[in-house]
Amino acid sequence: MREPRYLSAADLRMGLQAEFERDITIDDIAAFAELSHDWNPLHLDDQYALKTNYRGRIVHGAFQVGLASAMAGMYLPGREVVVGSLQGRFPAPLYYPSRVRVNGEITAWVPRSASGTLRVRVTELTTGTLTSEIHVGFSLHEVRSASLDSPRVEQARTSRKPIVVLTGATGGLGERIASVLFESYHVIGLARSPRVEKNDDVVEWVTADLTADDWEPVLQRQLRGRRVHGLVHAAWLPGVQGSLLDVELDAIRAHLEFGGVGTIRLARFLRSQVDAEGGRLVILGTTAATVKPVLNMATYSLGKAALEHTVRLLAPELARSNITINVIAPSFVPVGMNIAKTDRVLLTETAKVPLGRLCSPEDVARTINFFLSPGAAFITGQMLPLTGGQL
Repeated sequence: MREPRYLSAADLRMGLQAEFERDITIDDIAAFAELSHDWNPLHLDDQYALKTNYRGRIVHGAFQVGLASAMAGMYLPGREVVVGSLQGRFPAPLYYPSRVRVNGEITAWVPRSASGTLRVRVTELTTGTLTSEIHVGFSLHEVRSASLDSPRVEQARTSRKPIVVLTGATGGLGERIASVLFESYHVIGLARSPRVEKNDDVVEWVTADLTADDWEPVLQRQLRGRRVHGLVHAAWLPGVQGSLLDVELDAIRAHLEFGGVGTIRLARFLRSQVDAEGGRLVILGTTAATVKPVLNMATYSLGKAALEHTVRLLAPELARSNITINVIAPSFVPVGMNIAKTDRVLLTETAKVPLGRLCSPEDVARTINFFLSPGAAFITGQMLPLTGGQL
């Protein structure tokens, strides 16, 4: 058996590449069909395939996924890899017999959790056609000595408190939320940067980027089998100034995807991590979404509005798993993106509130605490504005 390449965690970095070439023969496809029991005639029967729009036999998509597995396990990262997820697309059919080049590149690497993403591209060499692109989420396993008498102490903290995952935990509002939640819950905070020095005494940190393809397995490894009571989503993309007719379309797409698809990914993750008693998903919205949209921050308002509607649609589905999902929509809070506002702006905003003061981070945190509590067990699919009486 060929020996896999060995790369340690210290050797890995973003941009690191490897490649190999190989022939794909009739015997290879026949052997794969026998192993997988996928005898679809498009892959095996030349006469049948000629009558289709493909005009010939094509390689199984799963066979190309196998090439990605070979890249990960034998070349990059090599011997110590464990595959956690696979996402692939097949832009063109791969005909055989043929010869292909398989290229792998590390597109994400988080040293703290020893995890990352490998992009694998399969190219047919005769025509130069890209036939597949597969993103492999991976981590590194350990080789332990048999002479060790005591088990390795895990880095994850032990606590009897229910676990709540908090996104956006490094933001000004996120820090205050974490401090309040810490009184009743064990808080696991998500941070985009691996170097975190804030709230170390109240938060267990994990490095994960919600806009990346692989944050779910990274967080799952950090949990190490511990079940989750709730997930509080306080993260958001940087705000973009301007109207919908002026802002770059990529920025609009990013906010819509973060509010829609991003919320769905969080819901799916929580559903996979709760126990039979269910759980809570609390989303931080804003009155600047559907209550009072802001024209000069239209991209932000649109994304947050998409978030609200996504929550409404998710509520009946999550209810089947005894999971509630709700949006808390605060009005102007003098932290985060509002931290640099002038005293005049603060006074103007305060004057709009019948209660005579601005919404505080503690107001938001205590409302989150309520939605996480047994008292909110029958509330789901709702959007609660924190307006202080504003109409």
